[in-house]
Amino acid sequence: MNFHSQSPQQGDEARDTELRELSQDELVARVRELETKIENTRRRHEIEMRRGGDGEPRFGGPFAGTHTTEDGYDLPSYQRVAVLVDVQNMYYAARNLYNSKLEFSRLLVTLNRGRNLVRAIAYIVERPGMEQEKFVEVLRRNGFEVRKKILIERSDGSQKGDWDLGMALDAISMADKVDAVVLVTGDGDFVTLVHYLHSKGIRVEVASFPETTALELIRSCNYYHRLNERVLLPSGQFTPPPAHEGGPPPEAAEERGALPPRSPRSARTPRAPVQEFLDDEDFSL
Repeated sequence: MNFHSQSPQQGDEARDTELRELSQDELVARVRELETKIENTRRRHEIEMRRGGDGEPRFGGPFAGTHTTEDGYDLPSYQRVAVLVDVQNMYYAARNLYNSKLEFSRLLVTLNRGRNLVRAIAYIVERPGMEQEKFVEVLRRNGFEVRKKILIERSDGSQKGDWDLGMALDAISMADKVDAVVLVTGDGDFVTLVHYLHSKGIRVEVASFPETTALELIRSCNYYHRLNERVLLPSGQFTPPPAHEGGPPPEAAEERGALPPRSPRSARTPRAPVQEFLDDEDFSL
């Protein structure tokens, strides 16, 4: 029956008559169909609200639906992403595991995956007198904002120089401006931050080398990016330091500023491999 060709009153009467003629099973099916339509409408409304209600994402180009990544995971192209890189942690992980260095441009492309990149921030620690301007310029050319902190050396010989609090504050401050935060670190101290961002409805991804990553951090995130040689510089091999007999130790290169300062957190020995755990778990939530 064509309800659209009738008056509103006639249409209502016809629908009432049709519903009374349905069996109980048919009524249940009709209710479920209506519930599905309502849920789909709600989801479309939620997407429009995130996109600003004007058919365009609030950050970036036109809405482009979803796309499938190389590992088979569907990502919404309009998803607003922030990438936060713990440079010291990742520097020593790449050096200790592969004797190589990160290629930050490739890293950013790997993590962004065609989504709407809102901000990319690299956090570095400098020893007093260290010259890292060339490194900082490379980061900036590759799309990163750079946060710098001077390493504090205490009178007892201990050192303080990590960005845990700074990264956490930046992530929290962006919680209402992004849909996803990618933490590039293997440090298990960020688990608390992950749980907090989840409570705010933020998708949290972690990117690191599995061998140097806290298992609890991998368990806590929505998606885990397993980094490997593909994000390293092809010609970024370190030259082994010469043996020293009675002279300065190999760590003297760090003292001269040739390498970033080794902080207690980034100098941790590699953790036990977690590949078996990763193979058994699904992080594509």
